[in-house]
Amino acid sequence: MGQDRSWRARRPGSSRSAFTRFEAAPSSADGDIEDVHLAVDGAPIAKDADWLPAVELFGEGLFVHFEYEAIKAWLNKQTVRAREEQLLRGYAHWASKFSGKKPDYPGTPYVLLHSLAHALMQEIALDCGNPASSLKERVYAQQAIRGGAYDRCGLLIYTASTGAQGTLGGLVGVASRFASILQAALRRLEICSNDPICADHEPDDRSGDRATHGAACHGCLLVAETSCESRNLFLDRALLVKTMAAGDAAFFNSA
Repeated sequence: MGQDRSWRARRPGSSRSAFTRFEAAPSSADGDIEDVHLAVDGAPIAKDADWLPAVELFGEGLFVHFEYEAIKAWLNKQTVRAREEQLLRGYAHWASKFSGKKPDYPGTPYVLLHSLAHALMQEIALDCGNPASSLKERVYAQQAIRGGAYDRCGLLIYTASTGAQGTLGGLVGVASRFASILQAALRRLEICSNDPICADHEPDDRSGDRATHGAACHGCLLVAETSCESRNLFLDRALLVKTMAAGDAAFFNSA
């Protein structure tokens, strides 16, 4: 390849569109430039396009389904409702900074499953050898009728890449010993290296993005943002296990 790098600008009134890897397209601020003659034409990408960009990924995943009746019974506990009110107040503080359409509160079942997904990703990374940053999540806390009960709950932990890293079988192997991995993940959440500060954290108007968090920090639940579908928002380990600050709202202590 030579050093010639070019882009042919779109003529006024023309339907042609193109791209270049090395130089930005001239704009109206550049004057009346119609053509930049170097060596090659830009590749047309908008005229008579009959294709879509795609990438082939290889991967595997672990899906966990939750019976909503168990989550519904947990949501009806008075202590859980009180914790939900705290999270809603924190969400209101966080959402108040948006001038346009505010993001919806995803629901307390989502916060529960989202927190568990983060705990499992970190424990699975230790168990099966996949780098934690290679694992990703998809959380399902859905309503059959908008505004109705959450009746479809589950989470997917998966890895996908263009190489062999996503096909090593580590996540598939986790399924046979999932119960022990879940127990280990929950035990790790009972104590955070930042306790008691982490456990005592409450959503408020002084916390910035952490206003959407209950007990959650980089020492326990936060993961690489490329692994999280919600940018590390809406997390609370107090919904999962008993912490040194709270315990009555824990799902896994509710039986």
